[in-house]
Amino acid sequence: MSSKRRAFTKLLAILLMTGNHFAHIFLPGSSPLAMFLTGLGYFTAPVMCMYLVDGYFYTHSRRGYLKRLLITALLSQLPFWLAFRIPFQLNMLFSLTFCLLLLTVAEEMKGNPYRKPLLALLFFVCTLFSDWSAFAPAMVLLFLAARGVREKKLYGFLFAMLGLSIDAVMTGFTLHEPLPLFCFRLFSVNAGPLLALLIAYPAEPAFTRPDPRAEAPQQKTPAGASPRAAGVSQWFFYLYYPLHLTVLVLLKHFVFV
Repeated sequence: MSSKRRAFTKLLAILLMTGNHFAHIFLPGSSPLAMFLTGLGYFTAPVMCMYLVDGYFYTHSRRGYLKRLLITALLSQLPFWLAFRIPFQLNMLFSLTFCLLLLTVAEEMKGNPYRKPLLALLFFVCTLFSDWSAFAPAMVLLFLAARGVREKKLYGFLFAMLGLSIDAVMTGFTLHEPLPLFCFRLFSVNAGPLLALLIAYPAEPAFTRPDPRAEAPQQKTPAGASPRAAGVSQWFFYLYYPLHLTVLVLLKHFVFV
């Protein structure tokens, strides 16, 4: 995928995520608009999990990658609690942090007897305490298994659609929703992952390039490119999460009281 196409996909992901959060904070959960905005926001999870696996193999510093995730996860936790009022739950950047550790254990501890227990522990912690629950580690492992076989990457998106559909069916039956609203809920939760499948999957190659850390010569910065541009872009996408939650919380408490 070209850098411009990937940047567009990331921008779309954070915009749809913002709509999801706006719906959770400001709209009644049973309203069709809230359902639709929430469902479109589910675009973000499979895309970010796919890019996490991608980034794990392409980054020049996995320690730096982990540090960026952890710093922004810590900065985001208070706005996350104030926005959603979910006690004892960690925000989605912690989910991605745990998933990065999961990738590290899966790849770096092959043959180690502690590998499977550590994988199970990280999967359990992410499921029990983090936003995105079991979806994040499951999708990350599916995208990891897809390295080198592009068609297998479909499974990550299809898993998201299946899991969200099951949750929507259970919610609809619990609330005794009329059939039209129930069908709309089912359509809405699949809108985001389906859009991700249509936009992100066709342009993504399989993970076939070698690990850049194993390459002896270091690639030079292309002529005319700013060496700091990538860093600014990285931090923009990381810091957007705590900043947009802070803005939504301030709007909720001081504007739309």
